[in-house]
Amino acid sequence: MQTTRRRELLYAMLGFTFGQLLIGAKPLAAQNDCKPVLDAMTKLFDTPTHGYLTTNVGGKLQTGESIYAGGSIYSKSDGKWITAATTKEMKELDEKNRQNNKTTCRYLKDEPVNGEMAAVYSVHSVHEAPPKSTSDSKTWISKAKGLPLRTDTDMEGSHISMRFEYGNVKPPI
Repeated sequence: MQTTRRRELLYAMLGFTFGQLLIGAKPLAAQNDCKPVLDAMTKLFDTPTHGYLTTNVGGKLQTGESIYAGGSIYSKSDGKWITAATTKEMKELDEKNRQNNKTTCRYLKDEPVNGEMAAVYSVHSVHEAPPKSTSDSKTWISKAKGLPLRTDTDMEGSHISMRFEYGNVKPPI
């Protein structure tokens, strides 16, 4: 029972987090401005990645880690790594979000992240599926690799910050 509850919470956390990060867009005039962000987030599924998550919901700070490798997504829960989802499941969630969200993006500037030059984009997303909500993000995309380096999202009183690393990533299990 405890494992089932933990897995449900993990899916909720992953779905919430990556739902905000993988901010699908309907065909809009601003879609071309979102293309670098959408392309980077899609590329994330097929790239071995170590993500570090910090959330602040109602003043409660929580941290987490995830690893994308070998077609699976692993999450660290209570100090232990578990298989949380597959990249295929997350791609399907991304596709669903692309159909249900209205997103606009705007290039802001270039700036370094951990010594790597990145293009910074602001992203505003309206999530049409119940419950309707909006989010505002800043996303840093590597100029050299086309991958996300960092994203900060604000949504209805919560703040989600995630940073990504790509070197020497292997499944933890």
